[in-house]
Amino acid sequence: MKEVSHEVMVAIDHICALGCDLVTARIQALQAGDSRPEYAALDSRQRASLLHELQLIMSIYEEKG
Repeated sequence: MKEVSHEVMVAIDHICALGCDLVTARIQALQAGDSRPEYAALDSRQRASLLHELQLIMSIYEEKG
């Protein structure tokens, strides 16, 4: 398993606390290159990691649905 930085983990926790609809919105924002307060301090590598992790998390919900 790839190591995720503390900053990315904090962003994941914050975004996931917003609920599934907003997680999906943040995934779309990351894909579009848009900045949001939840991850504004992350560099491009960390944002890519955040996007990947959020997509993995949401894939679990998609498999159950």
